[in-house]
Amino acid sequence: MTKLVISKIKSPSGALGEIERVNLAVTNQMPVSSWLDAELVDVLLAYHPVSVRKVSRHYEVVSGFRPFHVANALLESEEVISVRITNDKEIDLVKGALFELVTHSLMHCPVAIDAREHVYRQLNELSTILRKTHGIEMPNKLSRRKLKDLLGLKGRRITISRQRKSELQRILESH
Repeated sequence: MTKLVISKIKSPSGALGEIERVNLAVTNQMPVSSWLDAELVDVLLAYHPVSVRKVSRHYEVVSGFRPFHVANALLESEEVISVRITNDKEIDLVKGALFELVTHSLMHCPVAIDAREHVYRQLNELSTILRKTHGIEMPNKLSRRKLKDLLGLKGRRITISRQRKSELQRILESH
């Protein structure tokens, strides 16, 4: 473990950034300060470590997105936190972060149907973005249909709301 100043750690970009976005979208939206004190951040990070990789002058989070955002919300920007520094390849980092997100979503599956549908929509959208933008396929065991079954949504028709594009947007995209 290494100690780094929080201001030196940034959110990732690319495929890891998409995974982080979904990770945060499926979490409890309760304010962190209502259930955790700054004194307990070290305990949280000991049990839920944050891994980073060096990118030019800063570090990017590659796993432990939720604990990082909790620490970032509770601590001052010049305080230090314990992190693991990794040199893994991009594809391995993406696979690991994706596995972390999906397994956490399945192990801590919400009880309410609408909450499970929200998780399914987020994971489904992520799957599409990773495939189309980054060429990364979800493992077959976690395909859309199987994920729907795993989340207890078998037989439910889940629509993904699509935003209508304005005529101006269509014209700009065609050029």
